[in-house]
Amino acid sequence: MAFLFARPQQPAPSSLTFTLQEAGHTYDDGHIGLKPTSLTIAEKRVAIIGLNGAGKSTLLGLLDGSLTPSTGSVRIAGGEETLDPTSKRDTKRIEQLVGKVRREEIPNSFYRAKNIAEAVSEALKKHKVPESERQARIGNLFAHFDLAQVSRRAAGELNSEQRHLLAIAAALSFEPSAIVADEPSKGLDEIGTAHVAQALLSYDKQVIFATHDTDMIRRPEYAIDRVLVLDEGRIVFDGTPDEAVTFYNDLIMARYRSMSATVSSTD
Repeated sequence: MAFLFARPQQPAPSSLTFTLQEAGHTYDDGHIGLKPTSLTIAEKRVAIIGLNGAGKSTLLGLLDGSLTPSTGSVRIAGGEETLDPTSKRDTKRIEQLVGKVRREEIPNSFYRAKNIAEAVSEALKKHKVPESERQARIGNLFAHFDLAQVSRRAAGELNSEQRHLLAIAAALSFEPSAIVADEPSKGLDEIGTAHVAQALLSYDKQVIFATHDTDMIRRPEYAIDRVLVLDEGRIVFDGTPDEAVTFYNDLIMARYRSMSATVSSTD
């Protein structure tokens, strides 16, 4: 008889290395979200930009384990561990190590809780985090993300900016090694975007995120190490923020000229 032993719990590493080897993803309807891609990400601050439908969300889903590759492989490594998102044995550990942020989305249970501090505490309680540690984590995160003054409010009473901040704080409350964030400031005005970006990128955690805000990723205080530009399901540029934004702007102009020429030819 074979026995399946639980994986010994190891401390979370300070950062992770994500490796895609010819990894791609095709959705059930046949839409190709990401063409076969080979890529390694180990930097602390990585931004992903591209037009709508370029494949940003698909790439992030492969990185955080919420999507499995249709082709190729994905590996997530940290410390002495190398994890495979397609392995059921590794799935729970990946959920512990990789925090997911989807814009301002927070769990539905948060809206049923008396207040947002209680909501985060209950989520941590289910993961057997002791009460004293729960309160310490919540206190530190709410102070950093400017949520302390609204900690006794219900989630439904928060404005959009506060919900964006809460989504990030909630993901960080489990103390992951890295955060993978899909447009963490989407829908906010310039001031709100700056507030969310400053809070997220000043927190001492590895962050991989998608954004349409090219001005934000060029700001030196955010210290973005690397920018990937996606187009039509593939990475078309990989470099520094300034270089990537220049490439992206040229790509948009070329696309606009192509569309204009097509319209003119049909007139």
